[in-house]
Amino acid sequence: MKNEEFDIIRRILAGNTQEYEWLVRNYQAAVYNVLYQILQQHEDAEELAQYVFVKAYEKLNTFNFQSKFFSWIYRIAINTAVSHQKKAQRFMRLERMPEEPDHNESNNERRIINEERDAILKQAIGELKENYRAVIVLHYFEQLSYAEIADVLELPEKKVKSRLFDGRKILKTMLEKNDYFG
Repeated sequence: MKNEEFDIIRRILAGNTQEYEWLVRNYQAAVYNVLYQILQQHEDAEELAQYVFVKAYEKLNTFNFQSKFFSWIYRIAINTAVSHQKKAQRFMRLERMPEEPDHNESNNERRIINEERDAILKQAIGELKENYRAVIVLHYFEQLSYAEIADVLELPEKKVKSRLFDGRKILKTMLEKNDYFG
């Protein structure tokens, strides 16, 4: 796949710009997902996903063919999300679609408790420093390996493991203060 992508990128750089559509189709869901996990806003994630692909296209001539396109575009997406958050100077907000009401009181209570726990967890993740939030989102929500995270964030794998360990400790402390485990 890596060689196939490299060939496609070379053809795009040579002027066959229609082939960029292949890269977009193959990575748009992954880019949207990582943006959504960081931003927790559907509209922002959609808008920034488009921006990421435009930016990647404009900067495609800087792609160094040393890493996968996946890693390169993920790095652009994460940097774009972090930049967006800094500009907006706001914390992440939860956006949930209301579920169909369940007439079983026990199920409603359980659903409400789960929604509250999800909100507390996502808020706590949103309050982490960006370096911890990025590794937590990539590892737990995007299910990337340590090596893939290291590639995306351009960090040594040992640093990724360290940030993940520290991020989990900080997150646990934050959640304990909110009686998350109670």
